Amino acid sequence: MRRVQVWAELSDEHYHAYECEAKRQGVGVEELVQQTVNCLLRELEREEEEGCGPDHILSVS
Repeated sequence: MRRVQVWAELSDEHYHAYECEAKRQGVGVEELVQQTVNCLLRELEREEEEGCGPDHILSVS
């Protein structure tokens, strides 16, 4: 598995929500955002494997 560094832009409102949740979990905001992004990427990969992802939609059109 490879790792890439990315930047995420969050509204002040969403950043504050992540900040509160990160504090509750005892982790940093960056770690919580990373967990969220990784979860979303895994979901996308599953959807693509099931034929419901963006590649499937583009090939059906």
